[in-house]
Amino acid sequence: MASPAIVRAVPWARALVVVSAAALAGLLLARSGGRVVPIWALATLAVTTAGSFAAGVLVMGSGLFGRPILGADPGTSANRLALTFDDGPHPLHTRAILDLLDRRGHRATFFVIGARAASHPELLHEIVRRGHALGNHSYAHSWATPALSVRRLVVDLERAQATLAAAWRAPRWFRPPMGIVSPRVAAAARRVGLEVVGWTGSAKDGVPTDPGRALQRLLRATRPGSILVLHDGAEQGDREPVALRILPRLLDELERRGLRSVTLDELLAYRLIS
Repeated sequence: MASPAIVRAVPWARALVVVSAAALAGLLLARSGGRVVPIWALATLAVTTAGSFAAGVLVMGSGLFGRPILGADPGTSANRLALTFDDGPHPLHTRAILDLLDRRGHRATFFVIGARAASHPELLHEIVRRGHALGNHSYAHSWATPALSVRRLVVDLERAQATLAAAWRAPRWFRPPMGIVSPRVAAAARRVGLEVVGWTGSAKDGVPTDPGRALQRLLRATRPGSILVLHDGAEQGDREPVALRILPRLLDELERRGLRSVTLDELLAYRLIS
């Protein structure tokens, strides 16, 4: 089978920021030269520039800072896609999800929080023993992550890498907390040698959500080459993740469509195409 082409974010936000910022600079220069420039035009371009920058940071697929992996080309992915789980490991919920996957013969990639992994190293070994893979989801998973210095972020990512390497190997994949790719997050990932991985579709279950809606969000994005994201742990508290309620129905639909979940390494075939 040919290696699948990797689908990366298209840098649309970068283009918007550059164009709107250049236009704003041009108007300011004209105004300083004595030309009449309406205030509303300056305000509109200022808001557009700021909004484009914010969207570039908050939207994983914007491509403003780097080009995260969003999936694999459906035409070269055969019947494969990748289920991924964030914010674990959790001693109860992660094992329940592993049991569901095992019974149906699907493999997944678990983007684990380093601090939680350090508290439950046996869970890392169990995830790997059952044929699944690990990804880096930072060590601290702090809301302040996008604003931290590159140096602090590198320390955080390397600490998570070391924790995961003790159970398996240092992973190649990194998913930023909350999916936020700031300039500093992107720079730190490059320094540590990590590829930023987003998703084709998300259950948006990192916060409490309706199970039916979460399932429909995933199904709308389900196709060969998709990367789907759910959660096996809650970012805060100890609530049961929606994934436990919707995973059986999601697997039913995957199998009805002839699709099989594999690890990211398998889906992307170890080949990174820019």
